[in-house]
Amino acid sequence: MIEWLPFDLGQYAHFHFLRPWWLLSLIPTLLCLWLLSSTRNPVAKWRSVIAPHLLNAMLVPRGRASWFNPASVTALIVVLAGVAMAGPTWKQQASPFSEDIAALVIALDVSSSMQQTDIQPSRLERAKQKAHDLMNLRPGGRVGLIVYSGTAHSVIPLTNDADVINNFLSAITTTMMPRNGKFPEKALAIAERMLQDSPVPGTVLLITDGLGPQSTQGFNDYFASRNHQLLVLGIGTESADKQGLDDTLIPLERAALSKLARSSGGVYQSLTLDKKDVRNLNRRINNHLVIVDDGSRPWVDAGYYLLFPYALLWLLWFRKGWTLQWCIALIFIASLGTPQTVSANESVLDNWGFVDRFMALWLTPDQQGRYYLEKGDYKTAAVKFEDIGWRGVAYYRAENFEAAAEMFSRIESATGYFNLANALAHGRHYVLAVKAYNKVLELQAGHTGATKNRDFIQAIIDEINLMSASQKAEPGDLSKELGEDQAQTADGATRDDIVEAEIEQLTAEQILQDEQLNETWMRQVQKDPSRFLKVKFYMQLQAEQDNASK
Repeated sequence: MIEWLPFDLGQYAHFHFLRPWWLLSLIPTLLCLWLLSSTRNPVAKWRSVIAPHLLNAMLVPRGRASWFNPASVTALIVVLAGVAMAGPTWKQQASPFSEDIAALVIALDVSSSMQQTDIQPSRLERAKQKAHDLMNLRPGGRVGLIVYSGTAHSVIPLTNDADVINNFLSAITTTMMPRNGKFPEKALAIAERMLQDSPVPGTVLLITDGLGPQSTQGFNDYFASRNHQLLVLGIGTESADKQGLDDTLIPLERAALSKLARSSGGVYQSLTLDKKDVRNLNRRINNHLVIVDDGSRPWVDAGYYLLFPYALLWLLWFRKGWTLQWCIALIFIASLGTPQTVSANESVLDNWGFVDRFMALWLTPDQQGRYYLEKGDYKTAAVKFEDIGWRGVAYYRAENFEAAAEMFSRIESATGYFNLANALAHGRHYVLAVKAYNKVLELQAGHTGATKNRDFIQAIIDEINLMSASQKAEPGDLSKELGEDQAQTADGATRDDIVEAEIEQLTAEQILQDEQLNETWMRQVQKDPSRFLKVKFYMQLQAEQDNASK
């Protein structure tokens, strides 16, 4: 499938002609071509001799004349030549004395869906590789890093030290986040603090595979009042069936991400196997850079680019005839796209996508999802739905409880937490399910469904704890008796014979004043920054909660 790059009008804000007087040469040339075409019309010569009603009866109908003829192509060649000589330009040559001071803030999605392996080795690892490749294309550029899932946290503020960013970037995992979910809009406040001191408009790069229900509105409100640029890099595949992947795959929400980018005045970029995607992103970051106009830098003459279509049009004079109507057939065939492999249960029309295309003309994505949901095709419904809640329902009915929990974790309401708890319970994550039910009761006291389900799941946890306490097997045998998942479904199954060691807490002042402690602490952070980041994120969340409670 051919993917067209979106047209960016922002880079042509300073479009002008270096030699505009050459455009005046088009006037006499086009006038001569018009007079020539009128004099060569045989019907026009007879209109002054024969009466119109007789002339019409004497003419043989020949249909509508095609616009594609020698005269029209000649006019096009003349226009191209005139515009090329006028010297169109919209950018200046790079100056060796100017510094790239435009800031880039990377907002990286580290929610649970980024652990999926449809993109090898995983979506998160590939996202980190792309961020690393992008920074290699911008040596010396100022980059800041934000990670988010249910909460958003600053990993490192704007810096031009790529080694420091790469060190922390490699240590990022989904398990270090204090809350589950997918709320990219929460990263905007942190990005604003990073970009507020930037002297020129910066760029926010969102690397993700999906959105929350309020993400689009949050991004629209933010970028509507700011000159910063939004770039979105989608990570993942759109369909498990086409790739032969596991049915539990949560597909890439490409349509939602593209809509987010367009509505916020940004650009969506699909993932590529090579570095074409990061090169496109780097080009757009550079085009968005605003530098004070320097009269000593010459403008790039883009008129030379018009020589290529100019030469191609001249090649038409080396062939006989002007009938090129077969091009319409080629365009129609190419628009159909590449057919998929026909399965035993598919018709030829479905294989070419005619049914989906016909439905897309009349139904919204959510209406299409509802159609497949009522039809019982829950997997297709989950792909079609744009609404996060209905997508979670489709996954839930398809018994894909991991994907359903991922969808419901993005809805911060009593209904969202209740559905999340049900999905976790069916997925046998009992402890997490009880916590979600408790969250429902905090938001809506007396919720009968949450109370009933919580008591039922708590009874299961107590039973598993009782079984684990009665086991006298050797360490490691418990998981063989109950299964790996069952050993993690209760809160007491892994608590036997655990002795908590006394840990000495040191303040920041003590670490900084003691040279040996400072050196030891820095060595541990540099060796494994993941633990440092995990503690940092939990402390940031606790500080936000304390400030909110005041």
